[in-house]
Amino acid sequence: MAIFMTVITTRISNELDIILSNVAKEIDRPKGYIIRKAIESYIEEKADLLITLSHIEKEKK
Repeated sequence: MAIFMTVITTRISNELDIILSNVAKEIDRPKGYIIRKAIESYIEEKADLLITLSHIEKEKK
């Protein structure tokens, strides 16, 4: 089963790139891996928040 991935381009500050490079080197992973995991974590957190807020709104009614 093939896994297809989309390429996304963004700009980050030099400072963030230095930090990202240091973390990548420290854990022996590519920067793309760290960015992908960070995006997954962020989206998961926001989805959980939206679900919680939705439940709160339903309880108010």
